[in-house]
Amino acid sequence: MGKNIFKLLSSSKFDYKSSIMHRKYYDEIVKSGLFDAEFYSNTYSDVSGDELTHYLSKGHKQGKLPSLEFDTDSYLRAYNDVGYSGVNPVLHYVAYGKKEGRYYQPAYCVRRKKEICETNLAFLSNYEFDEEPLVSIIILNRNGIGHLRRLFKDFDDKTNYSNYEIIVVDNASTDDSVSYLKSLDLPIRIIENDINVSFSKGNNDAAKIANGRYLLLLNNDIEPTYGWLNELVGTMYYNDDVASVGAKLVFPYYFNSNRHLSYKIQHSGDIFAERMSPCCLYAINKSDSRLDIFDSLLTCNKRCVAVTGAVNLIDKKVFDELNGLDEDYVYGLEDVDFCLKLHKKGCRILLAGNALLFHHESSTRVKSESYFENDKHNYEVFWNKWGQYLSREMLLDKLHSTGFFTEKHLKITIIDEKGSSNKELISDISKKFNEHDFTVELIADMENNYIGNSSDILISFTDKYDLNNIISRDDIVKVIVNDSDLKTDDYDISVSFNGQESNSLHSIVIENDFAEEFLEKLEKIILDDYEF
Repeated sequence: MGKNIFKLLSSSKFDYKSSIMHRKYYDEIVKSGLFDAEFYSNTYSDVSGDELTHYLSKGHKQGKLPSLEFDTDSYLRAYNDVGYSGVNPVLHYVAYGKKEGRYYQPAYCVRRKKEICETNLAFLSNYEFDEEPLVSIIILNRNGIGHLRRLFKDFDDKTNYSNYEIIVVDNASTDDSVSYLKSLDLPIRIIENDINVSFSKGNNDAAKIANGRYLLLLNNDIEPTYGWLNELVGTMYYNDDVASVGAKLVFPYYFNSNRHLSYKIQHSGDIFAERMSPCCLYAINKSDSRLDIFDSLLTCNKRCVAVTGAVNLIDKKVFDELNGLDEDYVYGLEDVDFCLKLHKKGCRILLAGNALLFHHESSTRVKSESYFENDKHNYEVFWNKWGQYLSREMLLDKLHSTGFFTEKHLKITIIDEKGSSNKELISDISKKFNEHDFTVELIADMENNYIGNSSDILISFTDKYDLNNIISRDDIVKVIVNDSDLKTDDYDISVSFNGQESNSLHSIVIENDFAEEFLEKLEKIILDDYEF
């Protein structure tokens, strides 16, 4: 029995009747299994002292769950008399409810998770193979025994696939990870490192000893659902020119401030977004919380520019041809880098919309000094390697509204002087750009020099500002309309109506329709030799 059972609140709020009830039924609640002390203390950070005493005195009034087996909210909704009396629902059930034939339900998070898993069964392809290709599942681990236990719970039963081997790269764990792995009745080999090697090196080392036709990069903080491996392999096996297949990842249930993310999409392919620093484009998970897990957009196989390395099935032959993951990265962007290599090679990347797994990645990472140092380093490597290629592909994607690299529309910023004679022309081209579903922004006052990170093309009808001082992405395309004797230095493209000479690297001559001719000739420049 809890030592502080009579110290229920402050002495001024001491409730003698409640304290007697708590003392009388404390042991019965423990025996019922409806209170889980480990769950309670791990879930709620403000718990101190004896867990059950805390729940009986404070926790139930704060809406805390006693365990995943007992949903207090549903019990109170089912039995109004309990709610009106203000009695602790678990205490009421043990003292009276059970004898009265009342029922309780598991917590919502348990019920909803079960619904998700059962619903996904209806969408599975359940692929059949004349001969199952061997899959080498590669898992990196460091002091992750809790993750490993969750990952490997009923692991073989959930795969719906039998031909696999597991290679775990253990990065100098000091917990019981290695002994736990050795106790499993699964085809596991373990690489026991003395140091914590990078994500790229760990996976590359494992790939060298892998025997599979396919490699599967798998995070240790993944929780699979039934049929996941069959779905991934079938998607690869039965689609031509596919070298990589990713999975639909879902956030687990959160009991903390991130509850709004619970059972929302965490990953359904990658896209790119813009920012000014570090320049200029970065990969993000498509995790639209407005879409249901089983929205029609998310229950099909679809082509992606990149998928996360948390769950990524890769053709081993192609992996080896591309020399694996780039080891210049330090836990970040390795997966995006590899997918861009696949894309450049002409290989397709698919997201298997019905290979569903829960990803227990923390929704908020601890942003330590080393985190920021690694992030800066990784983006320097990434941008030096892919900046030119990615900026080019993104701009072409936006010009054609393809929506493959990004979901953003092309944005054009037009600058002119107040009171100039270009008002009618600018109005006309703005309307025509809008017809292409482009965003157009007009600026007549450049005193603050601010363009922002979302603009892709700057079209200027004036040279009366310092181009070097504008605040924008470094890969913005700078265009000047040189219909008079304007300075064209530092602009990327000069547009004229009469073939006027320019110091810009590229020139466009407009004969009739400004908007259409500009877009057509801009694309040709980008495809030919434009450097961002």
